[in-house]
Amino acid sequence: MKFARFLPIRGTTFPLITACLLLAGLLISREWLERSMLRHMLVQLPLLALCGYLFAAAFRRSAMPQRPFASTVLRRLLACDQNGVSGLFALLFISAYWMIPKALEECLRLPMAELLKFSSLILLGTILRGSLSRSNWIIQIFFLGNFCSMMAIAGMLYQDAPQRLCNAYLLDDQSYTGIGLVSASLVIAACWCLAQLPANSDKASSRLSASS
Repeated sequence: MKFARFLPIRGTTFPLITACLLLAGLLISREWLERSMLRHMLVQLPLLALCGYLFAAAFRRSAMPQRPFASTVLRRLLACDQNGVSGLFALLFISAYWMIPKALEECLRLPMAELLKFSSLILLGTILRGSLSRSNWIIQIFFLGNFCSMMAIAGMLYQDAPQRLCNAYLLDDQSYTGIGLVSASLVIAACWCLAQLPANSDKASSRLSASS
């Protein structure tokens, strides 16, 4: 079972409308979300990636116009992401950058940094949907294991730091963010394990029926 099936989305209209509404809500509540380090990192950033995931669901390959140029571009993009490795590598790189406190602080001061944050995370969510569906469980456990461990280590560093790592946020907020990162890493790992259970049970039942 692919991990992408843990978020089953059918049709094109619903995910497109949902993504647009979610993005509009994030833009409207941007100042409130970025007022807290916890909300900035653990609410706004994942929801931006979710917007990209929903956009990818709305404009999946079956819904794209079958034109020669578009088909050629799509084939070349898929060739660059065989087995989902490139997309999962992008997950590690982009998420690692936005876990840096200085990167969050730059978003509060520089409009270009804010634009980079929105665009990179939406693009990540768009890529990630296809990458998860193309990758097997061995590739997923390697990249998602690194992703979860990176989150947990960053969370522990946030909690143990004796001084503020970001001048825009208080030390208590930084500590709460660290607790949230560790908790989120555990939740993601648990969700991945739950996503594998139906596939493993199907394989076990098929082996039992074959042996009998």
